[in-house]
Amino acid sequence: MLLPGIIVKLLEELQRLIQGVKVAMIENAVGSLELEYKELDTVFLLILIGSLAGIIPIPPVLAVDILPLLRDEMHLLEDRAYRGDDVIGDLFSSLGGEW
Repeated sequence: MLLPGIIVKLLEELQRLIQGVKVAMIENAVGSLELEYKELDTVFLLILIGSLAGIIPIPPVLAVDILPLLRDEMHLLEDRAYRGDDVIGDLFSSLGGEW
């Protein structure tokens, strides 16, 4: 009668493993969505500011009207412009922790 006890423990461990994989997949999906949001936000700001720099995807009058509403997003663009294309820095910051 030892066999049913082992099977029950194996099933419990398998259930815990599946729950752990599920949590890891959800966290990975959330991280990917946050990264996609940052990229889309940057593209939107570049479209707005591009019209002020001479690239005209939208009328400059609209860009000037919308610009004061985007103060917080402008800090994101300023931070990216300051850092430049620091791919390694983005990689390590996505891993978290103190580096």
